[in-house]
Amino acid sequence: MDHSDYFVFEDGVLKEYNVNTQIIIPEGVREIGDGAFAGYCNIVSVTLPEGLERIGRDAFRCCCRLKSINIPKSVKEIGETAFEDCCALSAITQPAEDAVLGDSSFVGCDALTDKNGFLIVGNVLYGYYGADEHVVVPRGIKKIGADAFSKPDKDFLKTVVLPDGLEEIGRDAFIACTNLTFVSIPDTVIRIGEAAFFCCSSLTDISLPESVKNIEDEAFLQCERLADENGFIIIDGILFEYIGGLSEVIVPDGVTRISRFAFHDNELLRVTLPEGVKSIGRDAFSDCGNLECVDLPKGEIIIEKEAFRHCDRLIKPKQKKNKGKDL
Repeated sequence: MDHSDYFVFEDGVLKEYNVNTQIIIPEGVREIGDGAFAGYCNIVSVTLPEGLERIGRDAFRCCCRLKSINIPKSVKEIGETAFEDCCALSAITQPAEDAVLGDSSFVGCDALTDKNGFLIVGNVLYGYYGADEHVVVPRGIKKIGADAFSKPDKDFLKTVVLPDGLEEIGRDAFIACTNLTFVSIPDTVIRIGEAAFFCCSSLTDISLPESVKNIEDEAFLQCERLADENGFIIIDGILFEYIGGLSEVIVPDGVTRISRFAFHDNELLRVTLPEGVKSIGRDAFSDCGNLECVDLPKGEIIIEKEAFRHCDRLIKPKQKKNKGKDL
């Protein structure tokens, strides 16, 4: 065999060893470790053994020539970014229904897109590459993966109907979909991930079902059309942002959490928080250089790291009397 065909030269410089490799993982392997094959650009196919249980984080990330892989039904977990940016991957055996797939396990695997523009692996929607303004997500999807609709060319997207049975909307799922006005969320959704609707500036109405138990920070940050008449963006008891212009602000009753960046870089002098607030997120008041006073409710309250970063005029947040002691 003449191996000289495998070398790629340019002006006398060896640029690449270009050999296509078919990998067969031996029987008895239970796990593909984190990053095991990441960046191996010469891999074109992988055969995984029955009995394999886990494919680790970044395991095949950026294997840009990988075209096919079988996923045994024994696999119970596929880690975050396990196949991210495997742009040539076009043939895959679907994992078992109960396999746990990460939010971004198959992000960037554009060759897996179906005729309707959906990139679906297992029960996770990893991307939408169609051109419809009004999208109905197929049935059988339980999770919207990270960045699924947040492509730079998705400014045309206006409405999305999510299917019954959906349980999770992943982080950054709709980030910067600036023309999105409406999303139908079924009463099976439990979790909405970090920054899921960040900068959806045209979103005018959002109705969350009672099934939602966890909404992460920044989920509705910079969704200014969701603000009430006083400039508060409050969803399910979480204050995501204040965009009013007052220097002294009284946060409405019913708020239980101040989300990350809620008052970031705001020209505030004083903020009064209501009874019932239990936590203040990281960077919630960061860069509020004029802030002098924050009145905290009595009782226990969790203040996350750097919640008041660069609030140079703020000496100490004031807390209402609780058992005769201040915070």
